[in-house]
Amino acid sequence: MTAHTILKQNIVIDSHLDLLYDVLQKRRQGRRQVILNDYLADWRAGNVTCIVSSLYCDEGSDYLSEALQQIAAWEEELAESNGEFFLATCSADIHHAHATGKVAIMLAFEGVEPLVGEVSYLRLFHRLGVRIIGLCWSRSNWAADGSRFHDFDYTGYGLTESGLQLLALARELHMLIDVSHINDLGFWQVLDSAQQPVLASHSNCRVISNTPRNLDDGQISAIAHSGGAICVNGVSLIALMQDPAAADLQTLVRHLQHIKTVAGAACLGIGFDQCQRIADALPSSLQEDMFDIIPCYAQLEDFVAALLQADFTEEEIQGIIGGNFLRVIEAVIG
Repeated sequence: MTAHTILKQNIVIDSHLDLLYDVLQKRRQGRRQVILNDYLADWRAGNVTCIVSSLYCDEGSDYLSEALQQIAAWEEELAESNGEFFLATCSADIHHAHATGKVAIMLAFEGVEPLVGEVSYLRLFHRLGVRIIGLCWSRSNWAADGSRFHDFDYTGYGLTESGLQLLALARELHMLIDVSHINDLGFWQVLDSAQQPVLASHSNCRVISNTPRNLDDGQISAIAHSGGAICVNGVSLIALMQDPAAADLQTLVRHLQHIKTVAGAACLGIGFDQCQRIADALPSSLQEDMFDIIPCYAQLEDFVAALLQADFTEEEIQGIIGGNFLRVIEAVIG
C-alpha cells in the first residue's frame, strides 16, 4: 500500500496544534474565517480527520479571559465555517468526521492557568468542550510545575494539593491527562494516580534529544504500560535539542523507532506542534534554529513514506497517524 493510500483510507489525528491561539490573534487584527482560509486546504491535503487545539495563554496574561476569548473566537469560526469542521467531544465525533470528510477539532488545556486556582472551574470548561488537560506548560503554576527546556538541575515541586484535586476531578469527568511539559516529579505523580491511560501529546525521546522537556525510557515505558499514547513533536528544538538545525524527517523516524523499541508500536502517535505561526510569542531563547520539520500537513505523505522506508508495517503506521491515539480517546473520554 502506498503512503497516499494509507493516508486516504485511515483516520489521521494530530494531538497538538496551537490553533486557537493563532486564530484569536488574527481575529483581533480584523480577520475572519481564519480556519477556512489559513488551515482547511492544508488539512484536506493531508487527509486530516481531527486536530487537537490547545488553549495556550502567554505568561502574565489575564489567563481566564484569554482562554474564554479563544473559545469565543472558535465559536465565531464555527458560525463562519459552512459546516466544514466541528467540535469533537468524543471518539464518535472523530469517526463521524472521517465518514463525512469533515474535520473534527478537540479542545485541550496546555496549562491550567485559566482555571485561576479554582478546581471546580474545570467543570465549566468541560461543558464548553475541553476534553484533554495538560496541567502545565514549561513553567510553574498553581497546580503543577513544568519541565524546563535546558535546566536538568531544576527540580521543582511536581503537583500541588490543588493539582491532585484537579487530577481527581479530571478522572471523574473522563478527561484525558496530558503529561507533555510537566516536570519529572509531576510526571510520576500523574502516573501513580491517573488510574487510566495517559497522553504525552507532543513529546520526544530524551535519549535522542537531551532536554527535560522530553521523556526518558522509564517514562516512555510507564505511558505505554498505562495504555496511553506518545505523540512525537515535530519542532526542531524538541526533536534535536543539541543540534536543532540538523533536525529532519529522519530525526522524527528515529524517535518513533526508539519508542517502539522501548515500549512497542501501540503507543505511537503524532503531535507535530507546528510552531512557526506563533514563533514570535515564544521566549527568545527558544526561537533560535526553531522550525517545523513538517510545516504543513500536505507533507504527511512524505512522513508516511519515510515510515514505510524504515520498515514500519502498514498496521503500525495506521496506529501512528491516528489509530493509537483514537484508541486512548475511546478508552478515557468515550
